[in-house]
Amino acid sequence: MLSEVQVVEIFKALADPNRLHLFELLLCSDQTNSELMDATGLRQNLLSHHLAMLHECELIQEHQSYGGDARRHYYSINLAIARQMRGWWEDHSPLDPESLPALKRPRRVLFLCLENATRSLMAEVMARHHTSGALIPVSAGVREPITPLPEALWQVLAEHNLPTDSLVQKTYQSLGDMKFDFVIVVCDIVHEGLVPSTFEGATHMHWSLSDPTQEAPGDPVRQLEVARRLYDELELRLALFVQCVAKEEAESASGSPAS
Repeated sequence: MLSEVQVVEIFKALADPNRLHLFELLLCSDQTNSELMDATGLRQNLLSHHLAMLHECELIQEHQSYGGDARRHYYSINLAIARQMRGWWEDHSPLDPESLPALKRPRRVLFLCLENATRSLMAEVMARHHTSGALIPVSAGVREPITPLPEALWQVLAEHNLPTDSLVQKTYQSLGDMKFDFVIVVCDIVHEGLVPSTFEGATHMHWSLSDPTQEAPGDPVRQLEVARRLYDELELRLALFVQCVAKEEAESASGSPAS
């Protein structure tokens, strides 16, 4: 497994356009110093500098010609490191909903916003549909709803064939003594000063999400655009959230520390 230091050094190495180009060239074919000079137009001293940086972070490796001209040295990708980097990236990128892992113990999650409106309701129904083996979702608001729900909410959920019959606007006070593993605030206003202190033992998180009625008041067309973007973002956030919980669960079971 790559250490944090290794990941940082790899990103530093690939942040330069010349080194990224060299890495991509070597993915296709092992090459000598002179072949890389011809392919990139880099001078010898500059090429050596870039190759040294790629070598230091172990992204590439060098070896003498096998049985040929001993003066020739070939550069190639260190595929073992490349595979480990792929694994690191997969751990930090959301999977497709159909590929999400189930949890040994599904987590109860509260999606909290100001009025239990578009953001929290959409998060609830999406979590119930996409993460049924991992999350038990509930949504609520801090105050009684006074703003009508936009038609865009129902239209977007209908576009994805998600049922909405179980969605009911409610305040967190109506939940009584219900316990949660996570409280995810999806509203900046709540996060910045209105988070209730009643959910003891829950891990609190914040997702700063756009609200169609706030971003496009009185404009149904724009509200639909915002609601569609919100759906796409929630799909990614929910996926990565479940992956992180699954990873922590697996590490806890094996006794290995989180990376």
